[in-house]
Amino acid sequence: MNLRRIWAIIRKDLLEAMGNKTILVAIFLPLAASLSLAVIDNPQKPQQLRVGVTGPTSYPLEVYLVASAGDMLHVTHYESMDQGRQAVTRGKIDALVTHNQTPTQPDDFTVYIDGSNPGTQLATKEILEPILAAYLGRAPQRTMELVVLNQGRASQALIPLWLTITTVMVGVMILSGSFAEEKEKGTLDNIRISPATHGEILLSKGMSGILLILLVSGIMLALNQVELSQKTGYIGLGLLLLLGATIFTAIGLLIGLSAKTQSAARAISTIVYFPLIFPALAADISPATSKFAAFLPSFYLYRGLKEALQFQASLATLKPDLVGLGVFVIIFSGATLWGYQRVLRKER
Repeated sequence: MNLRRIWAIIRKDLLEAMGNKTILVAIFLPLAASLSLAVIDNPQKPQQLRVGVTGPTSYPLEVYLVASAGDMLHVTHYESMDQGRQAVTRGKIDALVTHNQTPTQPDDFTVYIDGSNPGTQLATKEILEPILAAYLGRAPQRTMELVVLNQGRASQALIPLWLTITTVMVGVMILSGSFAEEKEKGTLDNIRISPATHGEILLSKGMSGILLILLVSGIMLALNQVELSQKTGYIGLGLLLLLGATIFTAIGLLIGLSAKTQSAARAISTIVYFPLIFPALAADISPATSKFAAFLPSFYLYRGLKEALQFQASLATLKPDLVGLGVFVIIFSGATLWGYQRVLRKER
C-alpha cells in the first residue's frame, strides 16, 4: 500500500469537492443554519412539561399535580434530590420540584430546570408556577425559586441535529453522486490505469469522504464555539463523528457503485436519505418510531451527539451509541467492499 498514491487521490477528491458548487451549497446551507441558531431567542414551550418531584412532602404534591394538570404535566417521583437533579441534567425531565416547608424557610418551592433546553424556563414560569401557587392557595408571585442546572446556550442544544443532518447528507447524497459522476465521465478509469491498486482507490475514496465530513463538522463546532466540560468528552465526540462519517461515506460509496449514472445515484440517495434521517430524529414521538429508529445508524449518531454536546456525557455513558455505530461500520464497510469487488468481477 502506497501512502503517497492514496494521499494524491484524497487531495484530488477534496479539491474537486471545494470547486463543486452543488457540493458547497449542500454543505454550507446546514452550516449557515447552525450559525443562525445562535441568534434565535424565541423558544416555544413544550406541549407537556416533564416534571419530577422529590422531598419529604412530595407525595401530596405529586397527587395534586397529576389530578389538577395531568394533561399539561408528566409527573415522576424521585426518592432523592441527587437522582432528580441527575434526571434534569440528563434531559430525562424538564424540571425538578421540591417543597420547602420548614420553620426556617417560607412555604414555597425550589425548582431545578435544564438550562440547555431553551424552552424550559419559559414553560416552567407559564405552566408550573400558577399550578404551584394554586396548591399553596396564593398568588403566583414568589412561589418558586428557579435553579438552573446544565447551563448552556440555545444554539448548542440544536448543534447535534445539524451535525447529524450534515453527516448523512454529505455521505449519502453528495459522495454517492460524485463517485457515480467519476464513473460516468471516465475519471475513475483514468485512476484505475495509474499505479494505484484497487484497494488503494477504494480506501482513498472512503478517506476523502470521511475527511470532508470531519472538516465540515469541525468548522460547525468551531464557529458555534462549542466547549465541553471534560477532556474525555472531546474523545467521545471525536469517536462519534469518525464512526458516523465512516458509516455514511460507506453508504454513499455503495450507492455510487450500484448506480450507472450520476442522475441515478442522486435519485437513489434521495430515496435512502429521508428514511435514514427522519425516523432517527423523531424517535421519541412514539414507541413505534423508537423501535424503528433503533435499526438506523443515524439514530445512534444523533443520540450520541446529543448526549455528548447537550448533556456533557462521559465516555462510559456514550458506550451504547459507540458500540451501535461500530456495528454499523462493520456492516456497511463490508457491504461496500463486497460491492466494489462485485463491480471489478463484472468488468473482467
